[in-house]
Amino acid sequence: MHELSIAHSIMSIAERSLPAGSDGIITGVNIQVGELSGIETEALLFAFSAIKSGTVLEAAELCLDIIPGEARCTDCETVFPLHSFGTACPKCQGYLLNILRGKELKVLSLTVEEPEPAPRN
Repeated sequence: MHELSIAHSIMSIAERSLPAGSDGIITGVNIQVGELSGIETEALLFAFSAIKSGTVLEAAELCLDIIPGEARCTDCETVFPLHSFGTACPKCQGYLLNILRGKELKVLSLTVEEPEPAPRN
């Protein structure tokens, strides 16, 4: 299951992005996942929740922004939604396509919460 290694990579990126010396905790990780990326989103969410225990991401929620697939036919230049590979152009039935969107996998942002300062007496 390559989703586990992807979850580890997301965790590594998030941990490196936390400012040095920060006492903050990461409460959210926002990523883009392309529809054509080959990533099983449920497996990724499960893997992330399984490995975050005991880390600065323990309280983090993984939020996915799914990017729909889109292609351009190289024969007739038609741009159309592409939900899976091996799909023909709806206009000319050609199979020579340029993928325009849908293969993304990016960490977009983190939500970091700083601890409340101790009350002064």
